[in-house]
Amino acid sequence: MFYVNGSIRAVSGNRIRHFLTKTADVIAKDITFCYAVGMKIVVILLQALGSLGFILYGMKLMSEGIQKSAGGSLHRILNMMTGNRVLAVITGFAVTAIVQSSGATTVMTVSFVNAGLLSLTQAIGVIFGANIGTTVTAWIVALVGFQLKLAEIAIPAFGIGFFLTFFKRIRQESLGEGIMGFGLLFTGLGILSSLMPDISADNLSFLSVAADGSIYSIIIGFISGFVLTVILHSSSATTAIILTMAYGKVIGIEFAAASVLGSNVGSTIDAVIAAIGSKLNARRTAMVHVLFNVCGALLFLIFFKPSLALLYRLTPEGSRLANITI
Repeated sequence: MFYVNGSIRAVSGNRIRHFLTKTADVIAKDITFCYAVGMKIVVILLQALGSLGFILYGMKLMSEGIQKSAGGSLHRILNMMTGNRVLAVITGFAVTAIVQSSGATTVMTVSFVNAGLLSLTQAIGVIFGANIGTTVTAWIVALVGFQLKLAEIAIPAFGIGFFLTFFKRIRQESLGEGIMGFGLLFTGLGILSSLMPDISADNLSFLSVAADGSIYSIIIGFISGFVLTVILHSSSATTAIILTMAYGKVIGIEFAAASVLGSNVGSTIDAVIAAIGSKLNARRTAMVHVLFNVCGALLFLIFFKPSLALLYRLTPEGSRLANITI
């Protein structure tokens, strides 16, 4: 009997030790996982801080370089291109259509204002044109299949700027500083965008539960578009995702329209970041950009149903325009 009891105790002891060992392994794995996740978050935050430093220092370097190198010819060219409100709007539209980024246009506009090459009035016209020109990007990508990414030419631009400052005989040190600032600025924006996870229409399919066309659906759609654009730093990318989801009938037209409005407001983030630490008129330029997009979105939200009714009239069922998202 004693032997049997001893065997039972031995078996029980082995089970307890096995259980404790497994528990310790699970706890160790959880601690390792939490540590890895925590370190990844810290690394992302530090990289985001570094990219913000690139953006702000690049903005400062570009503005100072432009100020030093800007002769009367550059000033005259800018004045000719933005001499009146109509020309300023056309310039903003054309530049945005070429570089395929309203964010890039507004950031450069803020830098020109900060350098004293553009007045606030001229800058407002350019920003209005940029907001119109940004609608061309989706068409260019859809028809041509090509989208210019300024982050890809930022590093070569920095190299060109460096050699302009390195070789003194060229006597273009100030221009080189401006180009280096441009490179740093868009390198920072590129790094900031790359830190965010890749998001596709499939990742956001859960939003279909809120796409019933109610007022709550519109609010959620607006917030979703805003947050997604702030994360991706690209209203064009957000619009492409929205169009894909709408075409796949994952979301309805009401949710899609509200998301585009939110995306339009979220696209002001780059100009706001670029204006940090700049001169008063440069900060005012960024604020005009924010107010213009916010007021436009609010106006559309107020007349949301009538606007959609007009859209249905312009694109009746079965017409070629009805398949515009293809």
